Amino acid sequence: MSDDKKSELKLDNSECMERLADTFENSARRWELIVYPSMVAFIILAVYGFYLIYSLSRDVHNLSLTITTLTISVDRSMNEMTNTLRTMDHTMVKMGNNMGRMDANMKAMSQNIATMTYSTNSMATSTYYMRKDMRDVAKPMGFMSNFIP
Repeated sequence: MSDDKKSELKLDNSECMERLADTFENSARRWELIVYPSMVAFIILAVYGFYLIYSLSRDVHNLSLTITTLTISVDRSMNEMTNTLRTMDHTMVKMGNNMGRMDANMKAMSQNIATMTYSTNSMATSTYYMRKDMRDVAKPMGFMSNFIP
């Protein structure tokens, strides 16, 4: 090969290399326009995601503290309510026993009132007959009182 062809070939090779380098630089610039803003956006989103996770974990911690406090309060109230219900149960049992005694006393009173009603009716009958007897006796006495001073 001749020197002219060699120099021409070198010229073609160097031009190709220059064009390749220019194309690569243009391509790299285009990628830089996409990649760097994407990296910044990713970092911003990562920080915001960390903030969200941190806020969520803090809220869950506060919620667990509130639930613990509520559980203790409900437990205390349930114990007091259980004791109150036990007392009420004992009181109701006593009331039931007293009601049974009151029922027995009312039955006895009812029987006594029935006896008193019978006795009162007997007294009324006796009074009626006594009044009738007195009227029968009063007629002859009235006749005799005219003769007695």
